[in-house]
Amino acid sequence: MRNKLALLALASGVFIMSACNYNYVKTDTGLLYKIFNKGSKKLEPNHWLKVHYSEALGDSVLYSTFEHMPVYGRHDTSLRNQHHFVDFMDAMKIGDSAVFVRSVDTLVKRGQLMYNEVFKKGQTIKGKLVILGMFDTQEAMQEDQAKETELEKEKEIAGLEKYLQDKKITNAQRVGKGVLVVVDKPGTGIAADSGDQVKVMYTGYLKNGSKFDSNMDSSFYHTDPFVFTLGTNAVIQGWDEGLRTMKQGTKARLFIPAMLAYGPQSQGEKLPSFSDLIFEVELLEVTKGGNAPAEPKAPGAGGQ
Repeated sequence: MRNKLALLALASGVFIMSACNYNYVKTDTGLLYKIFNKGSKKLEPNHWLKVHYSEALGDSVLYSTFEHMPVYGRHDTSLRNQHHFVDFMDAMKIGDSAVFVRSVDTLVKRGQLMYNEVFKKGQTIKGKLVILGMFDTQEAMQEDQAKETELEKEKEIAGLEKYLQDKKITNAQRVGKGVLVVVDKPGTGIAADSGDQVKVMYTGYLKNGSKFDSNMDSSFYHTDPFVFTLGTNAVIQGWDEGLRTMKQGTKARLFIPAMLAYGPQSQGEKLPSFSDLIFEVELLEVTKGGNAPAEPKAPGAGGQ
């Protein structure tokens, strides 16, 4: 987790700010920032921080944690002149917030971005940062992170339950750590369990109805059954937990909270960060102790 904050900043996120004149300070790389002082305790080098941050390009939100769980990372004071918020964090205290502006042209010159249909010459990325807390040890940070992860997951499960209620789907069963399973056709074959090789047909959707991956739709260019071994972290946690409740031949829908899928990590444009996922699945075959491919690709992360 070496300076995860710096890496996340480069991954982008977004906060829509007003056009107010903040009297920005400029760093050596041309980054503009303004700190709003509310805290009193200074940040200490090599301590672990808890922050909310976001970034926006025009009206488009690139990344934001403000409606979700915070991010965590080590305050590495050796990383400066990166043209992102680590450049000015030394001047902040716990409880402070800041706004900042990054230049797309500067990021391209530094090899941190490429011009494309999203990032164009002359554009700026506007962001916001809030320092929520600081921890003396990585263990203390991880304990707090675990609590925030659980809160985020329960919020997502509540959102999925509301989604099902709105869709008048009343036969969902909560299994494992929070996957909601709707069985559309019960199977009569072998029951799947950890260590078993399984073959699955699937289609994945977001809650807005957009399809992001499928091996039943030839437009995604992979139509073979998806083969993997249950319980080996070969797929997202929500798949492992949902499929372990099924028998061979089952057709079902899995409603998976983001924290049991890809969490804060986006998977390209089709799968934004903190995406709850819906899968239509058919469990074609269960082989006890079978040998699946060593490194199958998880659904939604590029297919097979």
